[in-house]
Amino acid sequence: MKEMLQKVFSLSTKTDSRPKKGKHKSKGQSLVELTLALPVLLILLSGLVEFGFMLNYYLTLLDATREAARFYSNLDPFNADLTDNMSFYDGAAAMAKDQLEPRTVNDTSRKIMLDHAADDVIVTVYSVSGNNVVTHPTTGAYHMFNNQTSSFTAATLQNQLVAGAPCAGILVVEVAYNYHQVLALPWLTPFVPNPVLLHAYTVMPVQAAEPVC
Repeated sequence: MKEMLQKVFSLSTKTDSRPKKGKHKSKGQSLVELTLALPVLLILLSGLVEFGFMLNYYLTLLDATREAARFYSNLDPFNADLTDNMSFYDGAAAMAKDQLEPRTVNDTSRKIMLDHAADDVIVTVYSVSGNNVVTHPTTGAYHMFNNQTSSFTAATLQNQLVAGAPCAGILVVEVAYNYHQVLALPWLTPFVPNPVLLHAYTVMPVQAAEPVC
């Protein structure tokens, strides 16, 4: 009996000489794992920050087109003789531009400066009657700087209208802006072009352009 108790006691006090899994993880292994993961995490984080800047710029452009479209949708794009009133288009484009750029030299708030050699503000009025879409000005869409093309045509607009929709006058204000990366990090260039063309627009009904149906 005594010998049996001694054997049980010796087994219970015997220590396992084998190293437990995870107890003696090498510090060098952790450093290697961090070294491999850190560049990927930095690329993802910097890309997220850059995308946030770009989205903020786009929303600013969109707000500018909305302000101009809402205001000028209540005005008349035609003269008394039914010719195109070019001051309507000049004013709508100027209002969109004014919403973006600093109003005074002392304006320190973050604004978007349009590049007169690359960016553009485009204003177009459409008179829609069934399958017939007339573009105004009659010479084509109004361009403030004549650098970009409109994303709207009579055909694309017609495709977006509901079949059998009533006659309507439609005002489209667009801003095409070349966004230059704020961070401009070299590892983002292969994935995100620099600059990126941002195209914001607003479509509003304009009663004065409704054709007689």
